[in-house]
Amino acid sequence: MTRLVARIACVMAMGHAVGHVLADELRCTALGPPGQQRCQASDGSVLERVMTADGRRASVLLRRWPDGTLAELRCAPTSLLPADREVCGHDAKVRDISLFKEPGKALGTVRYRHGVLMNLTIVNPQGQLVRSETFEDRSGEPDHRIKRVFYPSGRLRHEIDLIEPAQEDYQGREGVGREYAESGQLTQEVQWVRGHEARIRQWYLKGQLKLDQTIQRMGRDELRETRSFYEDGAPAALNRERNGRLMGWQRYHAPGGVLQREEEYSERGVLLRRKVYDARGRLQRTERVNEDDAGT
Repeated sequence: MTRLVARIACVMAMGHAVGHVLADELRCTALGPPGQQRCQASDGSVLERVMTADGRRASVLLRRWPDGTLAELRCAPTSLLPADREVCGHDAKVRDISLFKEPGKALGTVRYRHGVLMNLTIVNPQGQLVRSETFEDRSGEPDHRIKRVFYPSGRLRHEIDLIEPAQEDYQGREGVGREYAESGQLTQEVQWVRGHEARIRQWYLKGQLKLDQTIQRMGRDELRETRSFYEDGAPAALNRERNGRLMGWQRYHAPGGVLQREEEYSERGVLLRRKVYDARGRLQRTERVNEDDAGT
């Protein structure tokens, strides 16, 4: 009798546990079972999605509010859900699809063509443009994807213009990123080639060049040469680095551009010697610091 009671209790406990598992499957989590899934998010919206084989990413995702409006949309190159055909542009028609931060409150719009994001706009509660993304299909040239961020005034704050090749040809980020002051003055420009920074330039608010850095890769080594300037255009410093360590001769100028000192570093980044100049740029003395390291 005791064994029978224990067995019944065990079966009831298992049934209770299974009930909890089934209930949990209805709530969305970051990870999910592979394939098609429908679940409810903590904010009350409902997700339809297709998870990858490892269950770590949604290939397609539609998140809707209770009133049926879309809160989020992510598409794949092919239709994977009955509901993604029109909104993802798999029917060869391009539409602007409205997104909502919550029911009745606009978030922005998205536009897909054959599952490729062609245009995205995000607005603030006042309806002003905050962020945008545009895909440009350039005939005879590589395609580009341009992402922009705006100041509350509507002026451009940040822009990234990247080449978007076919997935099998992708070798890393390639393109240009620019940052602007609210006045419209360009303050920084970064160029990427095959996934690595190739050149960085910065400007003062009055437009004078502040910094010009070039980056070269030689095997596993990364070489950087940085020229910096005072606001009046006079040279401030010339620095050379290898893999983040100063290497070779560095130059430092006083305001006005007069050479102030030079420093030599070993390949290990150790200071070897220093040359000091007077106010007129004439050599005053040479200091040897770590001469034993000179041969390394």
